[in-house]
Amino acid sequence: MSSSTSTRPARPVALVSGSAAGLMRGVCVSLARRGHDIACNFKPDRTNADETLAAVRAEGAVAESFRADVADPAQAEQLVEQTASRFGRLDVLVCGAGPMLVRDLHATALEDFRAMIDGNLTSVYACSRSALPHMRAQKFGRIIAFGMTGSEITQGFRHLSAYAAAKAGVVAFIKSIALEEGPNGVTCNAICIGDIRDKSADRATAQTRKEYRNPTTRPGSWEDVGDAVAYLAGAEASFVNGAVLTVGGGWQGFFADYARWH
Repeated sequence: MSSSTSTRPARPVALVSGSAAGLMRGVCVSLARRGHDIACNFKPDRTNADETLAAVRAEGAVAESFRADVADPAQAEQLVEQTASRFGRLDVLVCGAGPMLVRDLHATALEDFRAMIDGNLTSVYACSRSALPHMRAQKFGRIIAFGMTGSEITQGFRHLSAYAAAKAGVVAFIKSIALEEGPNGVTCNAICIGDIRDKSADRATAQTRKEYRNPTTRPGSWEDVGDAVAYLAGAEASFVNGAVLTVGGGWQGFFADYARWH
């Protein structure tokens, strides 16, 4: 599907899970703009990964897509190994996959709760654990995962008990492995994303829209998230480890909005 990497100088390789569409497609584009080749990932029932490949290749990067449901540790491990085999290296792991459930606890079945934990937290564990041998061997790596607004302080949200618990676990997990892997040249950081409704809007488009939901008075864009990931993936962030970066326009969730408007 793409040209061989054997005839060009080695470029850093980023694997972005859950990148067939949405914000993670934008993350792939932002990383490609900064010189990364991209392994994008889609679940077995998703068919629009070709659009991500086209967007990445338009930036001059090599891109391949790999089918895997990273909530299954065996598939997550296979995804990492396929990426390393295809590209010959793995420099950046972006754990972007993760379902969301908006439902009160009394209506949340055990299988729903497990789906949130496996999709959001177990997937990060499985991908990270599989990527570490490759990163340790080259004495360089970047692992980036995603929480939600308030994850860094374990803030609760109505209707989101399972999802919020999983995302708080992601942040604790990332902070912990940052302590373990820093001496091996691997940094591990988390990004907490605010309320971004239009996941296809770029920054220029977002800046033309005015909303009151955050102090910046505009919605976020895929470029805001993608550029934050690209920063953490780059050499400039080599001293940033175990950090939580919030990309939300200053929005602190329901209670901040309530205090402002009541």
